Amino acid sequence: MARSLSPPQLVFVGGPSLDTLMVEGRAHQAAGGAAFISALAAHSAGARVGLVALVPPTLPPQIAQVFGPGGLDRSGLHPWPGSLPRFAIAYDPEQEAHYTEVSAGMESELRAAHIPKPWLTALWVHIAAIGGDADQQLQLARDVRARGYSGQLSAGTFGRMVREQTDSVRSLLALSDLFFMNAEELGLLLPEGPPESHAGALVVTHGSEGVEVIGGPGAGRYPAHSTRVVDTTGAGDALCGGYLAGIVTGADPVQVGLAQAATVIDGIGATPLLVPASRQVGPRAAVAPSRVAAVAATLSTCATGSAIDFSDPPHLAAGHPEALSMLWLSTLHQYGFWTATHERWTGPMYADLDGIRYKGSDFIWAAFARAARADPSQLQAERMSREPDLFARICTDDTGACPVPDLQSHSALHMAHGHAMVGQSYDQILDEVRRSTTPGAALLELLRRQPGYMGDPLQKKASLLLLILSARPERFLTLESPNPIPPIVDYHLMRGCLRTGCVTISDPDLERRLQARAWIDAPEELAVRQACGRAIAQLVEQSGTTVAAVDGFFFVNGRKLCLESEPARCESCLLQESCAQETALFQPVFRTTAY
Repeated sequence: MARSLSPPQLVFVGGPSLDTLMVEGRAHQAAGGAAFISALAAHSAGARVGLVALVPPTLPPQIAQVFGPGGLDRSGLHPWPGSLPRFAIAYDPEQEAHYTEVSAGMESELRAAHIPKPWLTALWVHIAAIGGDADQQLQLARDVRARGYSGQLSAGTFGRMVREQTDSVRSLLALSDLFFMNAEELGLLLPEGPPESHAGALVVTHGSEGVEVIGGPGAGRYPAHSTRVVDTTGAGDALCGGYLAGIVTGADPVQVGLAQAATVIDGIGATPLLVPASRQVGPRAAVAPSRVAAVAATLSTCATGSAIDFSDPPHLAAGHPEALSMLWLSTLHQYGFWTATHERWTGPMYADLDGIRYKGSDFIWAAFARAARADPSQLQAERMSREPDLFARICTDDTGACPVPDLQSHSALHMAHGHAMVGQSYDQILDEVRRSTTPGAALLELLRRQPGYMGDPLQKKASLLLLILSARPERFLTLESPNPIPPIVDYHLMRGCLRTGCVTISDPDLERRLQARAWIDAPEELAVRQACGRAIAQLVEQSGTTVAAVDGFFFVNGRKLCLESEPARCESCLLQESCAQETALFQPVFRTTAY
């Protein structure tokens, strides 16, 4: 069972957006969104903050980096089909914002039911101008109360909503304990002033002239903080987040709000708040030294003979003239053999080839081995570089279709690799690296620049190729020492590290999503993968074996016992006594071309 985070003090309803901002005649792409900026500002001011939003299966990295231990609570984000809101904003000479594009995206589907039930104990729930629709805001506010929320409710608006949905905005204001708007919106909404019946307070921004609080104990006018003005987008939203944070932390709400507004306008979009927030996010995953030591002790007695030589079916037999090309090409396609919905992993890929049923990576090995036997010209760089559908034809199964998920990326990598290899051969590359005193390191460095192998900071596929070339009976490459191969961190190895307890997860929400086999974000995936890489290196060193032996053991164990689609067969596992048996944990569900 996953651990729980403490409920946030402040809950902001509304998601991040991807905006195009025209500043001094130049277009800038930046993260934005009223609720997202308010949440960042409140977090910066010391409040415990949660965000409720509908989002794609994986967040853009610049947004994802602020969620995690010490950052924003991600438990209120729900994967949803569609796209994030998008806005294009231009400024006139008087720095007035003009929205030239407004796309609500999936935010138009956001409802009160998406707020996690434990979060209904928050001190404040703030409903941003979600979906550009005051009716949606109003209904959400009513539904939050209907769900039993008894805390304080706040909301914000913007000009178009005030002009086109005046009655709904007024009704929303009447339900709110605190309402945020600018001076123009106040004039349009309440030309005769706030109604005497409204028991809450209004916070009205006046641009460079500061802020006015109408009603409540802090009523009055306050000057803005002096600062450089780069982009005024989000100033009011940052003030809102800071103001609410000031209330829950016991600081001066107005001054905290003004300070956050001054921070955000000193850069483009949400960037001035994103960067410091990301630095406050703590470690998401860590190596557990005692568990590594226990597992390593077991591996020292059972993993020695686990290395695979990659010459048995579905690979080409030793000595086959096309073995080197087949291995090099099929290794660059060793990634992403699973299917998913917008919410979670659904299963591994299986397909039949020549009457034999294969899983994921084995299907790729078998398909390229078949191509090498039937028509070796399919492995030539010239054909790869000019035939966009060559990969799909090589990997056709017995139904006549290509079953490989994410076919577009495989096809693109195949063509790019072909372009890079025109005029050279794999034998020539190996001849070059053999002249080095450290041929393994030389090949890894070369592969950093080769399409299909470059881009992965942990070099999984490159390390796998290095292992294969040195393990095959042909000994395509002789390595300089027993362990020059970096850890080969793929799905099986990550699942093994998590379930054995060699790697622990310090973020309860990340742990929950790993158990649910749900999508995770790029910063989270990298944290888990890097921790697993460190754990594997320690397992190799402490067990006195090799990367090949440890990799082979976990790969076979993951295929036969520590299964993806069925309950783990712990009673048959050689690691049973040393393993934490965290069988609810799963490998990261993250679409990448690295593994």
